[in-house]
Amino acid sequence: MEMTELQMVLIVWADAHADGDGWTQRGELGTDGEYHVRSVGWLLPIGEGGKDDHVTVAQSITPHDDVDHIIHIPKGMVRTVTFLQPFTREIPV
Repeated sequence: MEMTELQMVLIVWADAHADGDGWTQRGELGTDGEYHVRSVGWLLPIGEGGKDDHVTVAQSITPHDDVDHIIHIPKGMVRTVTFLQPFTREIPV
């Protein structure tokens, strides 16, 4: 199978999260909306590591197409997907 060139993306998604520091009165629990997480990685298409009904990203990729630290985010939790552009100037290393 020919692999497509992977794109670097920033995903903003709503995560499940805890509220309170132990025993808390229900009336004191926060109601300030969703807990947004930002994840950056290589977008893996379905059939190339991506999972149906999810947005899948890998943290790292090698020249041999090995990937690691994969996260599958259910599409219903995704709020935005931003395709990242490369720098147009050299950065001294």
